[in-house]
Amino acid sequence: MTMVRSDRIDRAAAHRRHVSGWTIALAILIGLGVVGCSDDAATTSTSTTEPRGSSTTTDTTSSTSTPESTASTTSASTPNGQTAEEEIVARYIGYWDARFAANSGTPNPDDPALRDFATGAQLDAVIAETRSNLENGLAFRPAANPSDIQRVDVIDLEGDHAVVQECVVTDGVIYRRNTGEVVDGEVYTQNIRGELQHVDGAWRVSSARLIQQWEGVAGCAHAS
Repeated sequence: MTMVRSDRIDRAAAHRRHVSGWTIALAILIGLGVVGCSDDAATTSTSTTEPRGSSTTTDTTSSTSTPESTASTTSASTPNGQTAEEEIVARYIGYWDARFAANSGTPNPDDPALRDFATGAQLDAVIAETRSNLENGLAFRPAANPSDIQRVDVIDLEGDHAVVQECVVTDGVIYRRNTGEVVDGEVYTQNIRGELQHVDGAWRVSSARLIQQWEGVAGCAHAS
């Protein structure tokens, strides 16, 4: 698996937060399935999300040799000189970059980058989430000292459909724009399964699923 250094912050945490009688972040992961903080925990489901920030580098290659790979992939170069897998990873990271940017400062649900990097139900959900943050006075910002732990692998690529597996430490902040009050700054390590579709000439994130989560820097973050 390839380590990607980033300053991304919380995305799709598997817990609910209620402040002043409403849920801080609404559903963005369609059909979210969660396995608890240990390998033998029972499967549960949830529909809340948290912010996640933008990556600072993309010096990454992807791997298709993990045990979960189910289809062969191609390594042919794309017009921009990347392999197909590198392009998929870059677009996947780009989605979370766009989501973070759209929810920073004053959230902007009309940010065109959301439509550039997402499609289908995932696009609908991220627009709705960003609008909710705008209306409820919330925004995202990076952690003061981000962990910068993220690994992304392409595990399945067939035609216009790709699947990525990601391990990421989410350690950022949700805050109130009018006061600066932090409403969520907890740290989690998350194992994420993302799906992308090739639509209108570009890879776009169509869904993401939280497979497993640990409190703090733990679990897959310690894998070699």
